[in-house]
Amino acid sequence: MVFKMKSLRLWLVLPLCVLLFAEVASAGQANVFIYHRFDENRYPSTNISTEIFAEQLAYLKQENYQVLSFGEVVRRIQQGESLPEKAAALCADDAYQSFADGAMPIVREYGYPITLFVNTDAVGSSGYLDWQTIKGLHAEGVGIENHTASHPYMVEMEEGESFAAWRERIKKDILKSQQAFSQQLGYQPKSIAYTFGEYSDEVIGLVKELGFESAFAQQSGVVHDKNDLFTLPRFPMGGPYATLKGFIDKLKMKPLVVLQQEPVSPLIYKENPPELLLQLETADVDMGRVNCFVQGENSCTVAAVIGRPGWYRVIAEQPLSGRRNKYTLTVPGKKGGWHWFSQPWVNAERPALQSSLDVKKGSAAAFQADVGKAGEAVTADQ
Repeated sequence: MVFKMKSLRLWLVLPLCVLLFAEVASAGQANVFIYHRFDENRYPSTNISTEIFAEQLAYLKQENYQVLSFGEVVRRIQQGESLPEKAAALCADDAYQSFADGAMPIVREYGYPITLFVNTDAVGSSGYLDWQTIKGLHAEGVGIENHTASHPYMVEMEEGESFAAWRERIKKDILKSQQAFSQQLGYQPKSIAYTFGEYSDEVIGLVKELGFESAFAQQSGVVHDKNDLFTLPRFPMGGPYATLKGFIDKLKMKPLVVLQQEPVSPLIYKENPPELLLQLETADVDMGRVNCFVQGENSCTVAAVIGRPGWYRVIAEQPLSGRRNKYTLTVPGKKGGWHWFSQPWVNAERPALQSSLDVKKGSAAAFQADVGKAGEAVTADQ
């Protein structure tokens, strides 16, 4: 994939005199990494060599990072406790056999916590772990969490399916997996990883209804003390990103804290390219040097919204290509380092949407009309 970038200088045309929270009180964060396959070279996009994985864990130890379990990360956010300034968390999705064979000997060597998100229908199939192995991993302290039963496209309706039927199908799929965990492990997980990293307002509402306390996606980003617990980011470690340098670069990233955004859902609906409005905590960053990335032969811009201090409009110059894409913002910190935020986008063929989304789009349009054309607030350098 080709990434194009624009470095932007923000110029306010009018004089100006940081999810819904006050200013972030601490610099605590957790850089979370997601893995899939280990030493399975025939699946390059989701694979990492165990040699590089070992180097990454060695670096964590060498640099005195505190490796937290997912449960501890979530607990601290729930209870309003600060995260450490140098913290990481590790997880693997899909419960492939190579996790036990390749990753676990290295994890045991360092004694780090790690979480495995399991899609239960695949358990015992060729190339996947069986329940006996998963029970053993759980007994030795590996966190076992939910990744649905059948690994469906959670935001997509099947052909001819109504919204109500879609909702019932996804609900039954998740409940089926929860029942399997109850039968095999004696508990039901409280955290879920969205399949393919895809979620929506409707999916978030459903997992909350089913009793989950947190949910992880696959957009890159840094977890911080004020994160929305149902859109938690993770840095993928597969394919070209699965290197020691890539790991170190992501470890050094800091969060670009989003206080509010519109929309929250990554579903592309009616408008492509989608418009993203962000209220950012900007005290520690130099927004005059913000970078905007989008996948494909495309570019994106960031503009200060006139009349709304702290608000920025992000939009690509051309329609987003592919099923999954994202806007990624990186901003240099005033005290050094880089801050990161990524918004995923999903261009589903049959998106599962409530009719109320039209109202949301109308509200967003009204908001934009109120603040004026934000695009006039910046000039961009190639």
